[in-house]
Amino acid sequence: MSILETIILGFPGAHHEFADPFMTIVNPFGHYDGDHFTFISSDSHFHPEISLDFQSKPAGVRAQFILSDHETITVQVENVTGLYKPSPHTYQHMNVSEVNRRLYAEGIKLTGVDHVGFNLPWFSKGLHPAIIHLRQKLSSSCLYHRYPTGEPWDFILPGDEQEITGCKEVDYSVIRRPKFELVSFYKASTPLIQFDVSVSAGFDIFSQLFPEALIDLEFKNAWVYLQNPYQVDICMVINTHTDKDWSSHFKGNRI
Repeated sequence: MSILETIILGFPGAHHEFADPFMTIVNPFGHYDGDHFTFISSDSHFHPEISLDFQSKPAGVRAQFILSDHETITVQVENVTGLYKPSPHTYQHMNVSEVNRRLYAEGIKLTGVDHVGFNLPWFSKGLHPAIIHLRQKLSSSCLYHRYPTGEPWDFILPGDEQEITGCKEVDYSVIRRPKFELVSFYKASTPLIQFDVSVSAGFDIFSQLFPEALIDLEFKNAWVYLQNPYQVDICMVINTHTDKDWSSHFKGNRI
């Protein structure tokens, strides 16, 4: 049985003016060899591994899903609808070095990465076709879950081989990080890459620290949009640190 071993988000070209300060932010949570950054999993036996490739050759941002039988499924993170739709929200893009500077000045530390993922624009009924395809191809190869309350937010939870193959029951009380999110996105036509991170400060502090951000009062987080050289939005979604995980939210929703 094939296992989803690796997910790689590829960013074309060596844009060090973005990549280097961004690596400064996430560096405590992975390994960087100058070409690739690989996030540290909450368990060394979990699959898939999630990596970033800032030397990607093809044009455009893409996600590669690499299985143990050597099959690779590639999704371009782009707008294929032919439609333009501005975001209904108000925010400003920030230089990633300035984000670093403000966090450091306030003594705020990043404490973890809960999930990484992409939002693909789609304005027709149902899910984006690429996400439907990924559901069909990956559901037996990883812990692939629908979002429990019905939103088009799919999640791949890290898991070990026995859990993935069904040889043992999935323990949803275990911390599983980083997760990978796949969103069929109807609010805007610009594709989005998101990094959901936790910090050592409360919502009342970091929401005031980034007035340029999109502030989500429901989930108590701040979407900080980063200036970047790609044809996508890149967001740090900032949350208050907690030792708890929310994987139990997905129990009963594996595809």
